[in-house]
Amino acid sequence: MQGKQQIRRDSDHVALPIFLTIDADNTNYQLTCAQRVVHITTALSDDAAIVWLPPVAEAVGLFFCITATTGASGGDISLYVRETGAELTTNGDMDADDDHIILFSDGVNWRTVLDGVA
Repeated sequence: MQGKQQIRRDSDHVALPIFLTIDADNTNYQLTCAQRVVHITTALSDDAAIVWLPPVAEAVGLFFCITATTGASGGDISLYVRETGAELTTNGDMDADDDHIILFSDGVNWRTVLDGVA
């Protein structure tokens, strides 16, 4: 297209997986738009962690795949929505073996594409 400029965000590039280990109880972690493939483990079975999704407006058009790899042997991992300050409804509590979810941001809401949360 001649005369039009294409604007790219840093988050438009290929997302490399990150491996996040939560090793303290009640830890909060803020995901960025670049962190779209996330494997989370907790070090202790009684740990709990809150993982905040990026702002839905900043993440517009992006997919996020989040996996709680330790599941039942680790602590609970809760996904929270930044705009509401609340846990992602119905599938935000990841506490079973290989719980996973794929989310899509439409710019207004987080949409569940795949719910692998037991």
